[in-house]
Amino acid sequence: MSARVTPRVTPRVTPRVTPRVTPRVTPRVHDDRGSAMLLGIGLVAVCLLALVVCIDGATALVQRQALLSAADAAAIAGAQGIDLDEYYAQGATPATRLNPTDVVRLARQHLAGSTTPPGMSVEHIWSDGVEVVVRLSAPLRLPFLPFVSPLTPDHLTVESRARLQYRPIA
Repeated sequence: MSARVTPRVTPRVTPRVTPRVTPRVTPRVHDDRGSAMLLGIGLVAVCLLALVVCIDGATALVQRQALLSAADAAAIAGAQGIDLDEYYAQGATPATRLNPTDVVRLARQHLAGSTTPPGMSVEHIWSDGVEVVVRLSAPLRLPFLPFVSPLTPDHLTVESRARLQYRPIA
């Protein structure tokens, strides 16, 4: 018997190709839960900031008006300081002048006796004989934003003028 040789057959190896798996595209469902709350929080923050700016602006305006009122009153009080010797010698004429010493004394006396803004200081009281100039300053006191000094001035300064005018009686 003869041995039969069987040829060895090697199987053909074919490269295994894996199919390309594409991710499944599913429509994204946008969930809007919570976005209204974020918008609400943002709106509240903007409204609060606007309220703070309005209140601080109104406070600064009121403080400026009070300081200007005090300066106006002091200037008018100083304008009452006419030179009495000249007035008694010549009567009320266009030549009637203000006495600078009396102007300063009367303006300071008025400021001392009246209600003035806290921290107010007199920067300047001056008279040229016809006109009185009063310059006052006071610290700016804001309720909400006192710490924002680079953006806001720390003092208010106002100037008021009063004039002595002669009007003959017609």
